Formats: sequence, C-alpha cells, structure tokens
Amino acid sequence: MREQYFNKFIILLIVLLIGFAVFLQISTEHSTEKLKNEEVFKAEQYVSNIAKLIQLRTHDKLEATLNTNPQLRTQLNEALHAFLTQQYQYIFVLKKDSKGQYRFLLDGARDAEEYHSLFMPQSTLFDEVYESGKMQIVQQEDEVKNLWLSLVYPIVINHKTEALLVLDFAKTYGEKLSHFNSPLMFVIRMMQVFLLLSIVLLLFLAYRYFKAREALIKDKLTSTYTKYYLSELFNHEKVNKYHAILIDLDAFKEINKKYGIEFGDKVIVLFSRAIFHTLSSTSKIIRTGGTEFLVLIPKQEGKIESLAHTLFATMQKQKYYYDNEEVYLGVSMSAMAIPENASSIQNVQRVLDEKLLEVKSKGKNALGIIDIESLENLRYSNMDYIKEALEEERLLCVYQPIYNTKSKEIVKYEALVRLIDKENPKKLISPFHFMDVIKGTSQYIKMSKLVFNHVFSTLQKYPEIKLSVNVDLDDLENAEMMEMIRINLEKHKKIANRLTFEILEEHEIKDYNKVQEIFKQLKAYGSKIALDDFGSGYASYGYLIRLDIDILKIDGTLIKELQKNPLRAKEVLKSIKELADEFGYEVVAEFVSHEDIYEMVKMLDITYSQGYYLGEPRPIEVYLP
Repeated sequence: MREQYFNKFIILLIVLLIGFAVFLQISTEHSTEKLKNEEVFKAEQYVSNIAKLIQLRTHDKLEATLNTNPQLRTQLNEALHAFLTQQYQYIFVLKKDSKGQYRFLLDGARDAEEYHSLFMPQSTLFDEVYESGKMQIVQQEDEVKNLWLSLVYPIVINHKTEALLVLDFAKTYGEKLSHFNSPLMFVIRMMQVFLLLSIVLLLFLAYRYFKAREALIKDKLTSTYTKYYLSELFNHEKVNKYHAILIDLDAFKEINKKYGIEFGDKVIVLFSRAIFHTLSSTSKIIRTGGTEFLVLIPKQEGKIESLAHTLFATMQKQKYYYDNEEVYLGVSMSAMAIPENASSIQNVQRVLDEKLLEVKSKGKNALGIIDIESLENLRYSNMDYIKEALEEERLLCVYQPIYNTKSKEIVKYEALVRLIDKENPKKLISPFHFMDVIKGTSQYIKMSKLVFNHVFSTLQKYPEIKLSVNVDLDDLENAEMMEMIRINLEKHKKIANRLTFEILEEHEIKDYNKVQEIFKQLKAYGSKIALDDFGSGYASYGYLIRLDIDILKIDGTLIKELQKNPLRAKEVLKSIKELADEFGYEVVAEFVSHEDIYEMVKMLDITYSQGYYLGEPRPIEVYLP
C-alpha cells in the first residue's frame, strides 16, 4: 500500500511541476508581452506630443506652411531627429497626394528623404489609419531590415486626417524586449525538458513496474495468480465477499518421479485450465504451492456446497495422458463459505489447510466442506477476541515432556501457551490461531508476561522439575521484552538455573556480537540456551561456531525424514550428533511421533527425545506423581 501511495504521490508531483512550468511559461510570455505593450503605449504618448508640436508650429496648416517655409521644415526635421534614440529607428511625416500616393513632409533621419519624395508603404494599415483617423501598429515583415514595428499615428485637423506621423521601432529594441526574460525562459525550457524526460522515464518505469508486477502476481507456468496477488487483493476488498476452496493433487511427487518434471508441469497446466473452465470469470485462482490452488468464488455465484461439488466432480473427470497411457490423479479439496467475522485471508487459509490435511489423512481424493464448528475457530484469530482473553487472563501453559532417550525418564518439560475458550473453558486454543496475529503488538508483550508468570510459578511449586520456554530472538532484541525477562530472572534468581530458553530464529542473524551478549546475560542467572529447529530455516551450522549455546533441538522435519528417507536422514542426524558432541552440546530430537522414529533416534544415540509418541502437551500435574 505504501508503494501504491508513493507512486501516486510521484505522479501527482510531476503533474504539479508540469502545471507550474506551463504557468511560469505563460506568465513569462505574458510579462514580456505586457512590457512590449507598455513600450508601445509610451511611444503613443510620445508621438501624440510630437504631433501636437507639429500642429502648433504649422498653425494647423500643415502642408501649406511646410510648402512655403523650408526653414521651418529644416527646424522640424531637426526636432524629429532629436527624438530618435536607440529604441526608435526612424520618425517621419507622410501626406497622401491627390493620386493616393504617400509623400514625405518631414523626416527625422540623419540622411533625410527629400521633401515630397515618394514613400511606398508595405502595409494597407497606412490607408486604414488615413481613413479611420485611428492609430495602428504595423508589424514589420522580416525582409524590412532593422525594423521591429511601426506606430502609425494620424495627424487630424478639423476632423480630417491631414498626415501620418510614423515612428519606427528598432529591431534591436524589439529583440531586447523579447530577450528581457530570456534567462528565466531558459530555466523554464530546461525545466520542461527535465519534466519531459521525467515523464518518459516515468512511463518507462511504469511499463517496467507493470511488467514486474505481472511477473509477481501471475504464475509463469499456469497463468493463475500468485500469493503476492492474494495479499494485494485483500488490501482493498473484504475477505467475506468470497467462498474459498483449497485444491491439491494427490501423490504428485510420484508423477514427477515416474514420468519426469516436464510431464509434471504439463499436468499442472492442464489441471489449472480445468479449474479455469469450470469457474466463472469473476472467480480468482491462486497457485499457493506446487500443485496447490486456492480458489475464491464470489458468494453471489451460489452456495459453497454446490460450487465445491461441481468443481470436485470436474477435477475427478480430468484425464492426463503419457504416451497414450492414461495417468490417474486423485484430488483432495477443502471448502468453506468465508464467515462475516473473518479477519484475514491468512486465517481462512489456516482453516482450509487443517481441513485439507484431515482429508488427506483419511485417504485423500475427497472433498471436505468445513462445518460451522470449524468456522468458529476463525474467531480465535480475531484481535478483539485475543485481547479480551489476555485481559481476563484466560491463558495457561501446558507442558510436553522431554525424555532421556535410553531410560525414557522425563528430564525436562517444554512450556507451551494456550488460550482458554470463553464459551467452553475446557477447550484450549492453540497458538496456531493467535500467535501471528499478535506478534509485534502490545498484546504479544502482555501474553509473554503471563507465560513467564506461569513458568516461574510452576518452577516454584515443583522444585524437582526443569522447564524450557520458547522465545523468539526478536523478543530478546526488544528492549521492553528483555527488561521484563531480566526482572523475572532477577526476582527468581534461586530457580532461574532450572529454566532453559529455547531460541526461535525467524530471520538471519545480522549482529552476532549483540546476540552473544544477550545469551551471556541470560546465562549469568544459570539459565541454559537451546537452539530450536536446528537444521531448518535460519538455524544453521554457522550458529554453532559463533554462538555460545548449550542444547541443540533438531528440527522436526529432519526427524520425520527417518521414516521417508531413513538412510540419508540417519547420516545427516549422525553428523549433527557428532558435531554436537565435539562442541559439548546436548541434543534433543523433536517430533518423535512414532515408535519406529523413537527406535531410530535411540539407535543414533541422540540423548533426548520429545514428541507425541512419548507425551503430548498436558497440564504439568498429569506427569507428576
């Protein structure tokens, strides 16, 4: 959204600058024209006074007096010459004879024309002035050298034009006036060139932006939308306008493995096209994973049950061929009518994901429509609901035991937060629903305080146990969070050595010295540091070299691979174990969910194990005698 507003601001700014440049140009041109008009007005006053002088000296008998008085002609010519300046090139008086031709009566030029010599005007305006008795401005043609314009002023005696007083402006003076604002006009021209280039650049960038955006929002393989488009869509649309369907091809990895990636891509394209052809153009199809598609259908299209069954039936009938051999693919789907109180599409996706996993766990190739109870889970992701729960302290910790792998004795418990449902206090709400919603807010701080209160209260109540608590590295870098933790450790110095901080790292560490200092502060109270989810994401081998930790908790995805790819998984886990032994770290295998996995972990001599096979998260009292 910020980028969108920024782009609009840039466009608006350029438009305003263009408007300002045009305004400056018009204003400057108007200023120049106004200056010229003022000079013409001055000249008009000037010739008006000269005409009066001439009339005065000739006693309103212009031609007769000048015919009989050569001396007066000379004096008046000299007087006219005296009026000439750099701005006025010529000044003279013309008389129209009986044949309609113009004759010089007076001429103020240094090389004055002879009295009564012929003058051939190049403009008909001279005749118009003679006829109308009104002054006119004659714009001189380019071929008339050294002249800009001529002011033709009628000398009227007894309501009749007797002669024309002509004042010629020098071309250099016209150029001077025209160039008066030249520096400013140059700046304006440069500004216009700059703005023009900016517009061209902006259009180019806009083209690149739309191309880049298209690449971001459109999946290259299937031409469906991407997850980026999904987040962008609900910046300006309400989530509850749509039905939502999550679709996934079953066992697609086997297709890639058996027939090759090229055929697999072809299948995905055909699969997406089938979805396209089944739905209306108002529906949105988003590719959220390899073979996973989220479909959003406007609610006015019909009921979710009917739409989902139609789509499911169509996808079931879709056929794929490899070398004329039909390849069957199952389809799993989850669907829901997004409720009115849905707060975000991410919450909707979580519910759909859970339902899709349920469908796949029951045999795949089926459609699961989410019922009202499942929809009610959405309210657990509502900020107002979470805020109310924290204010009422409807929160507790359940504890999952960590076992010594060989002896199967409990050595520690991991504290896991849960909210208590308001309507059904026996129902505990997983952080899956609310943690991402409150992350980075004041409610997250409030929840953390309550969790630490529970943890230290449990440690005080049961002096024989040890606990671990999950903390995001971002939390430790947050001054308020760190102060809260420090106060709790200071307050419970005697039992702080029975607490382990399990560090979750969602971002790559940039300042190892700062992180190491934080760990040092925590360990000063006797607490231990465990690196959670090691072997996945950002928790890498580099951490072992640069950070002083005590425990490695191997990421569950690696442990699960013991069932899927046992040979390779064992080698990877063995290398982690050997490295941990070399550094003196304790090792915990997470997600030990099956007896087979437990036995392999035991065989690898991984000291500690944790998972649903050994013990589920429950109130601490369940595990204590």
